[in-house]
Amino acid sequence: MKTVIKSLVVEKMDAAGTGLARIATLSEVDHDGDTYAPGAFGWKEQWVPILPAHARDALPLGKAKVFEKDGVAFADLHLNLETTDGKDWASHLKFDLATGMPAQEWSYGFAVMDAAYEDRQGERVRVLRKLDVHEVSPVVRGAGMGTATLAMKTRGGFAQQIDGVISEISDIIDRAGDVASLRAAEGREMSKARLDQLTSLKAKLEELISKSAASDAGLRADDAAGDAVVADWLTRSARQRFERG
Repeated sequence: MKTVIKSLVVEKMDAAGTGLARIATLSEVDHDGDTYAPGAFGWKEQWVPILPAHARDALPLGKAKVFEKDGVAFADLHLNLETTDGKDWASHLKFDLATGMPAQEWSYGFAVMDAAYEDRQGERVRVLRKLDVHEVSPVVRGAGMGTATLAMKTRGGFAQQIDGVISEISDIIDRAGDVASLRAAEGREMSKARLDQLTSLKAKLEELISKSAASDAGLRADDAAGDAVVADWLTRSARQRFERG
């Protein structure tokens, strides 16, 4: 089951390490073209870990309770002040909320368990009906706008980052197919704005592959040159030993 990342907003944090985060207004359509059905978060009691930058192998900073109230999804945050990281984060977040415009951003990860698509004012909207929230995280940049911000948060490694992007692209492909099918059934085509976005994505992937191939070719050339130097040295050394008898 794919993990989706979206941004959230922390509204308050106190000295005891407890705070409140607003996850989503259920009736609104977010930047990803998603909206939420009542009960999407509140279908069960959900307690999840607070992780630094979605690092699942890190010690949790605390835990959060996800719930719905008056058409809004919230997370009650509880940082563990018995740990150094939890105490430091509580101090930082309290300072961030009290000093100027808050700069610290958050996001949360979840799996979609049930969803449906609707056409609203000519746009394809995904209605999320049932979500399994995995964790909430303070991050360098909230990830609600898409995969580009994922590269800004702490990663476990380049391979892990690539796997995450592949997962996101697979989801984009699935959704693009759904949109195209719906528009075709209605005798319409996908909007130019969406086609331009997909064309831009294709161009960036082709550029990445081209650069990777060139880099790989360069490395192979460097390896071959290095092998030649080593072979020459070994041959010269062996010849000198032979000549010395």
